[in-house]
Amino acid sequence: MVGGKQGHLSGAQALRDSSEKNMEKQQPWTIARLLEWTKDYFAKKGLEKPRLDAEVLLAHALGIDRISLYTGFEKIVDDKTLAQFREMVRRRAERCPVAYITGRKEFMSLTFEVSPDVLIPRPETEILVEKAIEAARGMESPAIADIGAGSGAIAVALAVNLPQARIFATDINDAALKIAQRNAVINGVEGKIKFLHGDMLEPLRAEGLAGKIDIIASNPPYVAETEWPGLMEDVRRYEPREALVSEGDPLKYYRVLAGGAGEMLAPPGCLMVEAGATRSAAVIALFKEAGLQSVESVKDYERIERVVIGRLLGR
Repeated sequence: MVGGKQGHLSGAQALRDSSEKNMEKQQPWTIARLLEWTKDYFAKKGLEKPRLDAEVLLAHALGIDRISLYTGFEKIVDDKTLAQFREMVRRRAERCPVAYITGRKEFMSLTFEVSPDVLIPRPETEILVEKAIEAARGMESPAIADIGAGSGAIAVALAVNLPQARIFATDINDAALKIAQRNAVINGVEGKIKFLHGDMLEPLRAEGLAGKIDIIASNPPYVAETEWPGLMEDVRRYEPREALVSEGDPLKYYRVLAGGAGEMLAPPGCLMVEAGATRSAAVIALFKEAGLQSVESVKDYERIERVVIGRLLGR
């Protein structure tokens, strides 16, 4: 928790700060009291979801799920857990994302390890996974490539939901690839995914997979350099810039994917990407220029065109 003479007030001091006149020192720190205090503290710090952040962090500190917080409101939190929670609250007040503090994030009802080496999986990316699952349902043993795997969220979710599929996951960042491999183990699909280190489509070529991939799915960097300063502080300070920003040309990675689709896909294969509100029209045009057919976009929960899909129906 922040404040005090040197910019950082210790957790113990913060929870007993005399400026919090509504809190009496002799009162025990119950779950209910901690949640209420932390929610108010986060709100004062301008966090968007103060109650949710407080619940997730306290549940993690206690080693329980969030629902269990509500059945134990009057439980007194022990000193060791309280110290851990204070440190978590301090970090969150400094805008460190909750997922990096807890070291995990839920995606497609699965648990993923995350660190500042990888982008935190977003709910919007679930749409990309759902469309890939839908496209693969009628295939006997589809070969699916996740390009720029990061945490492995896409590849692992596909492996869990498509036991008949052969999954390939590529990433140029070795540290990210190791996290993706651990996430495959965590979710019990380590034997169903082949992890390949390298840039974009190059690892697939090296494996002799040209013309043998049924579905390519990717969430490439697409934030323009000029857009970076406008992103949320949580993102700019903590998430890997290289996983978000496409240096020079925000369409650079889409050009690589669209340009390589004819080489890598086996007809009738699909290329599907996450694009975002300001990129979808340009990505659709790129797909059509590359000779992909039946190009379409899929809107997310906020009615933003989020996913672009193109098909290679023949050569």
